[in-house]
Amino acid sequence: MRFRFRLNLFYSCFTFFISISILTFIFIFLFDIDQSFVSAHINGTRIQELIDKEDDIKILFTYEPEKPIIDTFTKLIFSVQDLEGNHIKNFTASITVTNGQRLFKFENVNVTDGDFQVEYIFPDDGTHQVISRINTKTTIIPASFSVFVPHQAPPDILNPFPLPPDGQYSLGIIVSIILAITIPIVAVTALIILIKRRR
Repeated sequence: MRFRFRLNLFYSCFTFFISISILTFIFIFLFDIDQSFVSAHINGTRIQELIDKEDDIKILFTYEPEKPIIDTFTKLIFSVQDLEGNHIKNFTASITVTNGQRLFKFENVNVTDGDFQVEYIFPDDGTHQVISRINTKTTIIPASFSVFVPHQAPPDILNPFPLPPDGQYSLGIIVSIILAITIPIVAVTALIILIKRRR
């Protein structure tokens, strides 16, 4: 009887923990989906621009966050317009990200309204080149932009979640911290309850 009670108690704690974890991950997933559908229209002061007067096209570029974090997604945001500010529509784009040693490509990105974005994980710090190639119905326009990834201290035992360069934790990091704290607490609590019940 005691064994069955202990088993039920452990099962209840385990189920509660799994439910909380699933709800947390669903929340993160929905948050990311919601963010991915936000228009990539560019604004702000950190815009890089390439103007092609011959083809009457300009390419605007920026990235978020302002200080990219290593091994975390960075949004590379583009807007392709004519020189009057109207969006160029229905074209394909190819994006290459390189630091001179590593190279990653996004091939055949279909763009319908002129604004688009891709997400890239920078593996190390330093200056990276973002090379775009815009293929419209009438022309091909290459462009090159730069992204600076600041140096970041690696996590250690005493500080497993170092503060990002922008001084603020992202939602994903906050959830990771919460899970890193709650998982051991739930496990230890369940173990203590089982040990006490055995006595």
